[in-house]
Amino acid sequence: MRRRTRELQVMTMWHRLLSNINENHDQTLAGSAIVAIGTALLRDRNYFFWPPEWTLFMNDKRLDLAIILLGLLIAFDSMLIKRHRGWRMFILIVGAWTMWCLIGIQLGHAIGAGEFRMDLTVIGEAVISILCLYGIYQS
Repeated sequence: MRRRTRELQVMTMWHRLLSNINENHDQTLAGSAIVAIGTALLRDRNYFFWPPEWTLFMNDKRLDLAIILLGLLIAFDSMLIKRHRGWRMFILIVGAWTMWCLIGIQLGHAIGAGEFRMDLTVIGEAVISILCLYGIYQS
């Protein structure tokens, strides 16, 4: 009898978790994409190359790890019940702001260095920031 009760509790917990992810799917996608971007930046140590004076700062591992942590926070928050509206809005605003900063840096590379190899990432980051803003609108 106790085992059956425990199984029901676990099933209820998983059902609630999947229900929250389904309800906040846009936030889950945004958080997962931000984690992927942070991981890609962490793996490529020479992604940002212009202006040359800023390359050490812009390719710093701590910034990449902060982006990964932000994405994990956004994805994890999508699994929780919407009790803390202020916290959810804060991390989504920081997520959208981070994406727009990356877009600005990448457009600076296109204008300053004359090389626009980051065109698809600019489009992807714009979509991710829109997902973050949509998540703010929904909460």
